[in-house]
Amino acid sequence: MKKWIVPELDKNMVRKLQSDFELPVFTSMLLTLRGITSREDIIRFFSDEPELDDPMNITDMDKAASRIRQAVRSSEKICVYGDYDCDGVTSTALLYTYLQSVFANVIYYIPDRNSEGYGLNKKAIDKLAEKNVSLIVTVDNGISAIDEAEYAASLGIDLVITDHHKPLDILPKAVAVVDPHRQDETNSFRDYSGAGLALKLACAIESSSFMMLENYSDLAALGTVADIVPLTGENRLIVKSGLSFLNNTERVGLYSLFESADINNVTAGTIGFRIAPRINAAGRLASPYGALELLLTENEDFAMGKAQSLDELNSRRQQIENEIFEDVCRRFSEQPSLLLERVIIVAGEGWNAGVIGIVCSRITEKYGKPSILISVQDDICKASGRSISGFSLVDAVFSCSRYLEKYGGHPMAVGFSIKKENINDFCKAMYACADKEEHMPAQTLKLECNLNPDIINPDVVRQLEAFEPFGCGNPKPVFGLKNMKLDKIGTVGAGKHLRLSVSRDRSRFTMMKFFSTVQDFPFAEGDVVDIAVSLELNLYQGRENTTFIIKDIKPAAYDTEKDIIALQDYESYKMGKILPKGDVYPERADFERVYRFIRSHRQPVYRIDGICSALEGLGAFRLLMILDIFSEIEILRYERDCDLLRIELVDVKVKSSLDVSYTYKKLREDINNARKN
Repeated sequence: MKKWIVPELDKNMVRKLQSDFELPVFTSMLLTLRGITSREDIIRFFSDEPELDDPMNITDMDKAASRIRQAVRSSEKICVYGDYDCDGVTSTALLYTYLQSVFANVIYYIPDRNSEGYGLNKKAIDKLAEKNVSLIVTVDNGISAIDEAEYAASLGIDLVITDHHKPLDILPKAVAVVDPHRQDETNSFRDYSGAGLALKLACAIESSSFMMLENYSDLAALGTVADIVPLTGENRLIVKSGLSFLNNTERVGLYSLFESADINNVTAGTIGFRIAPRINAAGRLASPYGALELLLTENEDFAMGKAQSLDELNSRRQQIENEIFEDVCRRFSEQPSLLLERVIIVAGEGWNAGVIGIVCSRITEKYGKPSILISVQDDICKASGRSISGFSLVDAVFSCSRYLEKYGGHPMAVGFSIKKENINDFCKAMYACADKEEHMPAQTLKLECNLNPDIINPDVVRQLEAFEPFGCGNPKPVFGLKNMKLDKIGTVGAGKHLRLSVSRDRSRFTMMKFFSTVQDFPFAEGDVVDIAVSLELNLYQGRENTTFIIKDIKPAAYDTEKDIIALQDYESYKMGKILPKGDVYPERADFERVYRFIRSHRQPVYRIDGICSALEGLGAFRLLMILDIFSEIEILRYERDCDLLRIELVDVKVKSSLDVSYTYKKLREDINNARKN
């Protein structure tokens, strides 16, 4: 279950934008909701002629550009030192290609994920010293390389750092430290990716933004979208420019990659879901040089071979990801208490450390909880974690740092290494940290607004195109449609997807719910529901039609937040931690209501809030306790999968008493004790 958030709309501002700029009401509404209301912001947002700010406004950029120019003039050997993910690879390709174009004596280096890990390391510096490198320029890394910077200096190697990650309390000693998140940074925009910052560095060296955008915004766009930085401000300008060049690319490697991946139109979505995963697959499973060489090559045969290799690696990555995910789900079935904890932590022997972060994302999305997976290999194990908005996973992990070897990250994602012998103690400490919260934040779905179905038509949907590219910080709009009747539930794609016919008053729509089957759809024909949708246009037989993509669906006019909290209370109680406050004791009438509902509404699957909505005043805590008790006295069997329930009534030949249930008696005893205290 997700909590739907619908922001308030300033209708006066909508009218003002309509009047001042002669904009359609729908466009004015979206601009208002996204805080784009000044003339300057609106012009910049819709401009197709991007103009970047002066890169010299970024702290230390002048020093970085000056030192690199000096190295180019004197033919010093320069090394562009990158990272193994898509942002790092595109950053490396961008700066290396630019320096080659100005006849610099330049090489590149990317550390191996497994043997070297992230960022600068002393062995790599030794290798570069042997090659007579006198200047290292980092891209997408280096801000935490305190010891490594001093080591490079001791070997007579100068260091220019460009990074976009959060600095430590002290900065590395380098010729220049270009990081927009420095505490002394004054530049108005700070949310660059590594590739975006590499582009700004090239602009600074060349003293020209226009030509650099034309030549390198394609690579910068790839890194910017892949690294999930906000597509606002200069990032939006970089990606808009880059997409135009990507769709007419002259880079042999990119053309081959698009052809191999069967991509005809490059969008922010295709970068995020189809292009970036292929580039990332090289660093996760093999060598990042495979992806880098693809971006740099001018040989068509070589490019096609590399592109096909990335395809194969990505397919293998997906297979490994699915195997780990299935292994984790098997652990949950064997040890259900793992899912009752507020932070899900699972360790597995031999899991690929380069893939577990992706699996964490899937677990967090499915179960609505922060998750950490630990790959157990030899003595030092590697881990990745993903969080939910409102819970800083990095702070929680850092509070348990006494058990860790190395660690880093940000509120939504972490990575760390840990000795095998410390895993159990770390888990206990993390559980205790999460238990300090009264309740964990709920997973949320932010809607732009609730729409009247009568206004939806292709002309309205077409206005959304002006807001592209969509991504982090500029998400694809999701709208609420309230009190829609489910008229028909059908399937497409051999039953893998649902096609729903819905209506309200005169409005009738067909909607798609992808990767959902009849067997796991917890609603029935005739139900009245609220639906969250994204809107797209499709062309069929020369006619434009609106496509509705369902993002979420819930009982009409029902506040799911109270059930999200009640589920947390239920899980805490089942773990023996706390009895929730309030009137939570199920009366005999509640048992009768639940039994009658299930008997009269036979479905393959139920939603917890669906039953609670139908049985007013029941609540998720009571519902699940009743099901536990019914299960104990063998009136029914049930399985819970997140907020879904599969319930099977048992043919009872002998009448059972609630009083023989241990859970029933214990709950009554715990409530009586709580009342006495």
